[in-house]
Amino acid sequence: MTVTWEDLGWERLAEGVGRCRLPGWDCTVGLVVGSGTALVVDAGSSLAEGAGLRAAARTLAGRDVTHLALTHPHFDHVLGASAFAGAEVYGAVGLDVVFTHERAALRLDAVDHGLAAGEAEAATRALVPPAHAVSG
Repeated sequence: MTVTWEDLGWERLAEGVGRCRLPGWDCTVGLVVGSGTALVVDAGSSLAEGAGLRAAARTLAGRDVTHLALTHPHFDHVLGASAFAGAEVYGAVGLDVVFTHERAALRLDAVDHGLAAGEAEAATRALVPPAHAVSG
């Protein structure tokens, strides 16, 4: 049986390119599949959501996610990042500061928007700053 992008809740935009709207948040996650690579854009709001995105991306790409790009420091875009172990992580300039010095604010924002406190705590505790800063 062939699984389609739509079967997994994703919208296929072009060959090897799709997006998924996350329930409950104003966040869209992207997937770009290349030759031997798979890039996910944004990681979701929790470790569980990130793991679900990673599993769906692996199914759609036929390989593990190799790259993760984090566009900005809102909880619903970054707290699932630690679920992408082994991927090269790129992030907007300044994310390293948020991940190291503003974890409490990130966690509180997630809880204020309805993420369970324990999930927010686990995700912020697991955050590692992106290895590659991107600007421009």
